[in-house]
Amino acid sequence: MRRPYTLHYEEAVFVAGTSVAATLSALVAAKPLRTPLATGCFLAALWLAALGPHMGAVSSASDFATQALVLVCLQLSGTLTTLAMFIHGPRWLGAGAAAGQLGLLVLGLYCRDSNFELSCAHLFLAGVLLGADALRSRWGREGALAPARSFAWHDAALFAVTVVGAALVADHVFGRMTGNGDEIANSFQADVFAHGRAYAPVPPCAAMFENYWVFRYAERVFAQYTPGWPLLMAPFQRFGVIWLAGPFMAGVLAVGIAHLSRRLANGLGRTPEESGRIVAVAGVLGAVLAMLGASMLMNGASRFPHTMVCACLVWGIEGLCTIAGGATDRRVDIAAGALFGATAALIVGTRPADGLLLGTGVGLYFVWALRKRRISTAALVSAAVACVLVGGLTLVILRLQLGAWFKTGYAVAALYRPEAVLAFDFPGPKHLKHAIPLATGSYCWWPAAPAIGVIGLLLGLAGRERRVSVMLLVSGFTLHTFYFFVKFGRLGDNGLGPRYLLPLVVPMAVGGAAALAPLLASVRGPSPTSRRFGVAAPALVVLLAAGVGTLVIAPLVYPVAREEYARATGPLRAAARLGLKHAIVVLEDGRVNGVPANLAQNEPMAEDPATLFLIRRNDADEACARAQFPGRDWYRAAKDETLTPYPGEGR
Repeated sequence: MRRPYTLHYEEAVFVAGTSVAATLSALVAAKPLRTPLATGCFLAALWLAALGPHMGAVSSASDFATQALVLVCLQLSGTLTTLAMFIHGPRWLGAGAAAGQLGLLVLGLYCRDSNFELSCAHLFLAGVLLGADALRSRWGREGALAPARSFAWHDAALFAVTVVGAALVADHVFGRMTGNGDEIANSFQADVFAHGRAYAPVPPCAAMFENYWVFRYAERVFAQYTPGWPLLMAPFQRFGVIWLAGPFMAGVLAVGIAHLSRRLANGLGRTPEESGRIVAVAGVLGAVLAMLGASMLMNGASRFPHTMVCACLVWGIEGLCTIAGGATDRRVDIAAGALFGATAALIVGTRPADGLLLGTGVGLYFVWALRKRRISTAALVSAAVACVLVGGLTLVILRLQLGAWFKTGYAVAALYRPEAVLAFDFPGPKHLKHAIPLATGSYCWWPAAPAIGVIGLLLGLAGRERRVSVMLLVSGFTLHTFYFFVKFGRLGDNGLGPRYLLPLVVPMAVGGAAALAPLLASVRGPSPTSRRFGVAAPALVVLLAAGVGTLVIAPLVYPVAREEYARATGPLRAAARLGLKHAIVVLEDGRVNGVPANLAQNEPMAEDPATLFLIRRNDADEACARAQFPGRDWYRAAKDETLTPYPGEGR
């Protein structure tokens, strides 16, 4: 699969762009700028930015003329935005809009074939300006705290709905299978861990069992990836439901995002009762914004580790905020400290680079809280013990696998896969849109969106929980800066969206909840009926944009992933459909889709599996398999979901 993850790219971007514009318009309508002229200019700018790149669809002009028309349209949008901010005031806000417009003009002249990304960039600039204005207006005026209450039922419902939704995707889109080398390697290692081993033995006819990211090193067989995610998958693998590991983690993530959303939204109301309504709405809204996105839901249904990275991030921040928030209950301090320490070690043990990069914002606040003596001794000791236990287990497993301390499978990957070497460069004019996937992210992540999330994060800087905004902004920026320069995977990926940047959905969802919750909560407030009607229309627009946008984008994205997985797992599906027992399915280069190494999916610790999927490259391979696995029926795999008796074999 080559980006952009859908066969209907322009349509998907159009739906996402107009949905973002509608949501921003609703926020402006609910809280207009200082004058009607400023409000009108800003609204016009939003829709020019959203619709500008689609001029080519209704124009018969040449490509050059169409490109010029789009740039003019986007610059007109920027000019109206700048004008609106100068009219609205203060002057520094107008100056910021002018600087943003100039930057986007330079970017537009530099980039090629990036009209949709430029459109999303203009919408993002609008969100930044709205967020900056909200920050200015609330600075120094913290709202009332919401009354303490339990949201256990909300969390239970969010967990259950998310798990069911992701499980449906795992079943109906992926068929409970995978043909991706990364997922296969994690599944392999999970099976090894499920049997209490750090690595698998070298099987007979070892070359026939090759998996792309599983290595035979010093007579040990293990996956390239660090142990964090496979360790969690191990119990699911042991009970034969490994396909449910991803949905379970998606549910954990959804609840964590709900917690952070409530935390950031606390204090946005003028009275405790109003803040209470906003907090209740924000928790549900944050989880919904994150998990309705096609990319997040499909990754949550898959066996990729990125959902777990997101979950470790949100629960680590939640644990740190709890222990640095002056909790007086010693048991709460100990539990939250253990949560923070365990997730800090686990995120690095799941994806080391992602964990360290996302840990920058969290680590900076942790150091600050230590200096201010906001963390109790009990919490600090609990965090240290949990971190050492989880991190120590990871290090011991890696030591058993590689025979050396502080070494991972990535260190030996180049011996087997030269393309695994990490390389960096500055993306050129044609590739900048892949390094900053604003357009592809717009529909892969919707209803989480950068232009909306940044409003809530900036608004949060003026609130009681500004530390959440700081941690999410710093960590997200650091992660994206790293992947901006990474060449690996920039131009090609599978159909699950921009996976490496999936953790950016967390700040978008949490910030989006903080931006939208006050509007949605005000509909049920004790305000006069006329005022409630005044906010009901914008609130309805927000709900329609989120719901309709999601429903329209879904059939443009999910079928791509479904077709990909079906195409990649044809022999596996055929064997399952036929109910093969005591059989061998032969995989040969050129006769199956993709590389055979992604189809030779055998449980490494099974003594006598019902079906073996073996790679045949020469006669010696076949002779070895016949000697080692006698009495089995042989079949040959094809590019579709059919198996034929291997020459000379059959029932």
